[in-house]
Amino acid sequence: MKMRLMSESVLGRRSLARMAAHIMLACGIVGAGYTATAAESAPANPVALTQGAAIYEHYCTTCHERGDGNPGTQALGFLYGKDKAALADRDNLTPDYVRFLVRHGRGLMPGFRMTEINEEELNALAEYLSAGPHPVAQTK
Repeated sequence: MKMRLMSESVLGRRSLARMAAHIMLACGIVGAGYTATAAESAPANPVALTQGAAIYEHYCTTCHERGDGNPGTQALGFLYGKDKAALADRDNLTPDYVRFLVRHGRGLMPGFRMTEINEEELNALAEYLSAGPHPVAQTK
């Protein structure tokens, strides 16, 4: 009995240590993503930007388009202020932060599996969003 309790406490400590490491990593990624600026990133690849814009349009605009009727935009506006509400207007997203949020989600935003957005598409999306802010599309 004593041996079993001792091994359970060791396993418990390992689990807590592992969980703490994951939380610290997530906080580091989240913190780095929110405080970065476009000036700190490398020059963007035009092909990846075009592909990333198409992926953004397909997957993200339903919730994150500019305007009041979009739940993702409203949530970000509430959390970070109106100037940081629309993803296309952000200038402080890093590729790592975008990749993390797309894969893991946040709040009501679901995480996207590799069968939905593959790694190449995710990298293009991350490059596109981290190269922002993006101008408003001209409509006729």
